[in-house]
Amino acid sequence: MKYVKFYFILLSTLNLVIISCSDIQDEITPPEKISVHGKEVMIKTSTNFHGRKLVNGNMESCKLCHASDFTGGTAKVSCLSCHAAINVHSEDINNPASQKFHGKFIANINWDLSKCSQCHGSNYAGGIVSPTCNNCHKQQNGPEACNTCHGDFKNPSIIYPPRATNGSTTTTDFRVGAHQAHLVNVDISNVTQCNECHKVPEKFNSVGHIDNTQRAEVVFGKFSSSGPTSPSYNFIDNKCSNTYCHGNFEFKKENSEYQFAYIDDKIVGNNFQPIWNRVDGSQAACGTCHDLPPKGHIESRLRSCGTCHVGVVDRFGKIIDKTKHINGKVDLF
Repeated sequence: MKYVKFYFILLSTLNLVIISCSDIQDEITPPEKISVHGKEVMIKTSTNFHGRKLVNGNMESCKLCHASDFTGGTAKVSCLSCHAAINVHSEDINNPASQKFHGKFIANINWDLSKCSQCHGSNYAGGIVSPTCNNCHKQQNGPEACNTCHGDFKNPSIIYPPRATNGSTTTTDFRVGAHQAHLVNVDISNVTQCNECHKVPEKFNSVGHIDNTQRAEVVFGKFSSSGPTSPSYNFIDNKCSNTYCHGNFEFKKENSEYQFAYIDDKIVGNNFQPIWNRVDGSQAACGTCHDLPPKGHIESRLRSCGTCHVGVVDRFGKIIDKTKHINGKVDLF
């Protein structure tokens, strides 16, 4: 126990009174770690840097003075002035169902992982004394791996929706749409590569990857742009236009060694405008992207297609070799 003597000095315009209170017994226990607030407390290279006092990343002692959410408390000094992400560290930080889940916090600050690396280190392995993020984020690049924000968190090879950046897995959501229909188990052609619709970033912080736009930019690649007119995407109605893949093609008679197949100066597709988030099978049904037969082609029955386009389609109109369909050329004989 400690003995403390207090002197109260009361001043007024009339008199001066000094009151002495002696022999008051009390045990005074300063908040744990308060001694950290000394010289060089803000210098990272110093042994007195406050971050080094957080043993095993425990910030409970900080809450004694700076409040449970680190906004200032009795100390009147907010930790958020330097550590914008510190108040996410609650008991629900690793609970995906909670609004305080760290993933939701990061999404709300537009995926600014610098708020995490500030304490957890540039490689997220723990920094000075913080816990490592890489125990959960086991894939290469840790939290910066592609499938952290979109795709399958458990499978680093699946980096596309379903599971969009907002967590959606519904194809009617434009963030999900027909990604899987283009990238997985495609029946009528080879799978589409990501760079046919997007500029694929080399790393998480590549220019243009994380920005202030609400949607991923659509930048059509060489193959999808190989038609006679340039493709485009409408973010209002979610329609693709002028893509080679959906019938923006023409094959001129003058350039063909099989001119007998032409009834016009060229054979053209329907230049179909698929709706990205309508995934019901209608967007790529046979006869959608080109007529049967295509415009400018001699009349023929569906069962006859396989006669000239050997190995591409059977007499029932089923594609039997998807590498020879929607591949940028006409496969004949």
